[in-house]
Parts: sequence; structure tokens; C-alpha cells
Amino acid sequence: MSPLPRWRQLVHDSFKRWVRSQDPQEVLAAASLQAWLSSALVIPAVLALAVWAPGAKSFFDLPFLEALACLAPSLVLGIVFALLHRGRQRLEWWGWLYLVVGTAALQFYLAALMALAKMPGAVVFGAVLLFTTGYHGRLHRVAPTQPFLALGSAVALGLAALLSRSEEHGALFAVMGPLAIMLELYTGSFALRHDLARAEAEQLRAAVQAQMLEQQERDVGRLSQALVQILGYNHDINNTLMSVSAAADMLSVMGVQRNALPRAEFEELVREVNEGLARIREMVIEIRQKGRRSVSHEPENVHLVPVLESVRTSLGWRFPDVDIQVKVEDQATHALLRGGATTLRRVVENLVLNACEGNGQQGAAQVDILARSEPYSGRLELLIADDGPGFPAEKLKAPIEGLSTTKPNGTGLGLYTSECLIRASGGTLERHNRPTGGAQLRILLPRELR
Repeated sequence: MSPLPRWRQLVHDSFKRWVRSQDPQEVLAAASLQAWLSSALVIPAVLALAVWAPGAKSFFDLPFLEALACLAPSLVLGIVFALLHRGRQRLEWWGWLYLVVGTAALQFYLAALMALAKMPGAVVFGAVLLFTTGYHGRLHRVAPTQPFLALGSAVALGLAALLSRSEEHGALFAVMGPLAIMLELYTGSFALRHDLARAEAEQLRAAVQAQMLEQQERDVGRLSQALVQILGYNHDINNTLMSVSAAADMLSVMGVQRNALPRAEFEELVREVNEGLARIREMVIEIRQKGRRSVSHEPENVHLVPVLESVRTSLGWRFPDVDIQVKVEDQATHALLRGGATTLRRVVENLVLNACEGNGQQGAAQVDILARSEPYSGRLELLIADDGPGFPAEKLKAPIEGLSTTKPNGTGLGLYTSECLIRASGGTLERHNRPTGGAQLRILLPRELR
């Protein structure tokens, strides 16, 4: 490979690595339209004070119109950037290049103030420049391996140095310029190391949470087994009641027709009635005990945010290709559930896990979890929407049943257990297919008004 394509590939890889290291939400918040409009009012006002405040002439001696002309490019670039990205959640590749130019324009303005002011004031503006480049280095993750903003800063400082009004200013630029770029690279490298340490800590926590999830899945399995047994007991109770009812009918007839049966057969009917009633009592006691072990007596007030974020993190590590987003509105941060946070985590994990796995052949690439206040009843409404294959039409028409699944290796207990836990807390679970494709689950839960 010739040197030019190789260098082009190196620059391309470095630029991609720089973009991946960014936090788009933080960058867009710092460069919002409101922030730039506020700067358009505040910065000229501060500049006017530096020009006309008492004593400013002897300290700064700034030419106002020249300083304002140096400010104009950064304000125009910043406002245009904010307008282009208003309402967006991410930046395209050209947006990052635009950001480099806009940030360099702001640094040029501060360096120009250092060049245009008298020496005492120039040192003050130099200190402001150092602070700003350090902030930009941390915000934009500037590092020696991805020095795009540092190169923009070097160009901005070089252009501003041409405006120097004396040799002393040239000496100040010779000191402040390299120091500003070094500070930018240092704070950016420190931010990258901090991001790496945080990612390793999140990975470790995710591994621990995965172990906890396995334990919780085993708990859900035991709960599901208990529920299946309860359904079996219901069948047995019906059969036993029918036997007892038949025996009772016989005794009723015998009460009218005395000596209709020999005493041995009469005693056999009485024994069958007593044994049937005893079996019913035992099964009722067993059902109550299983219910007490599975679900606590009183509903608990659960804070949704940490539970939903925990589910997003743990399942995010298990399904890195799935984008799981969580949004909790201000008035929908708590819900009442029997079993507390453990129940909520089991329910949400089961449902999001089903969305990620899909039908076993196709899963979701995007899962959105939204918690909000239901406008009519005031209950908590939890929506889990995905872009997966959705529910088969026959499944939507049929009630939710255990051991029913479309996945080859599935058990069919996740959705079934979740519905049982939701109903135990006085809530409801609804299934729908989205018009745009994918499934949506709607959960309504009681909540405390806060």
C-alpha cells in the first residue's frame, strides 16, 4: 500500500475512534440553541464591560469593534450548528467536523482577546483560554491518538497570534499556546481513561448482575412450577368436589329412604366424603403456603428508575446488538407491587428478554421502555415496545398460557409468570402488535400519588 492511502486510512480510523468516544447527548446539550443564544447576549455584554468599565482602559485597552468582529464567526457557527441539530439525538460525521471548526472559532476569539489587549489584561484572557481549552479537551475526548480538535486549536492560536500588538504578546503566545494544547490533550486523555475505567466497572457489575439474573431466573422457574402445581391442584379440587358432591347426593337420598343401603356401604360413602374434604383442606393449605412464599402480603412502593436501569444494563451486556432505551416521566417514578423491586425486576427482565430473543430466529434490534402516568385512571403505565417479529395473530387472540412458546428452546413461562405477578399486584398486562412492526406490551399497575 502506498503512503497516501495508508495515511488516509489511519486518519479515517482515528476519526471513527474519536467519534465513538464522544457522548453525543452531552455535546448536544453543551451546544444547544438556548446556550448559544445566551452566549450571544452575555459575551458581548462582558466584552463591553472589559472595554468601558471604570479602569478597564488602563488594564485591557481593548478595541471593541475588532474584538466583536473576532467573536462573530464563533457565534454564527454555533447558532447554525444548534439549529441544524435541534431535536436530534445524534451527530452525523459532518456534524463532528463542523464541531471542530466551531470550537476552534471560539478558541480563536479568546486568543484574539489575548492578542488585542494590553499585557496585564492579555494574561487574564490567556488564563480564560487555558480554562476553555481544558474544558473542550474533556468534553470532546481530545487525545494524541485522535488530535482533531487539538489541530483546530493550533490553527486558531496561530491565526490569533498574527494580531499580536507587541513582542511581549508574541512571547505570551509562545508560552500559552503550547500550554493550552497540552492541557487540552491531558484533560481529554484523562477523560478517556475515566471512561475506560467506568466501562470496566460497568462490565464487572454486569457480570455480577448476570449471576444475580441467573438466580432470579431459577426463582422464576420455581415460581412458575408452583403456579403450574396450583393449576393442577385446581383440577384435583374440581374432581374431588365432584366425588364429594356425588357422595353427598347419595347420603341425601339415603336420608329420605332409610335402610336403602347396607351399613358397610353407608360407612364407605361417609368415609369417602371425609377423605375428599380432607384432601381439599390439604390442597388449600398448600396453595396458601405457596402463595405466601411467592408473593408478600402487602404491596411495596417501588422506585422504577434504578430497577429499569439495572435491567437495561444487565440485558445490554447479554444482547450488545440490541439498543435498549429507558424513559421515565416525572410523575411516573413509583409503583405498588407485591414482592417489591424483585417482582418488578422479574417482570421487566422476562418481557425485555422475550423481545431480545424474539421467536428464536429473529429478535429485536430496538427495545423502548416508557413509564408514564395513565391519564384516565392515574395508574402507572409501563410500555415495552420492540421492532422484532411481533406476536403471531393466533397468540394474540388466545389467553396467555404457561408452556406455550414459539421459540424452539423456550419454556413459555416468561410471559405467563409475568402476567401472574402483575395480576397478583392488582395490575393488568395487554399484548399488541405495532402498526410499524414489532410488539408492544402495556402494563398498568397501581401506584402511590407522590
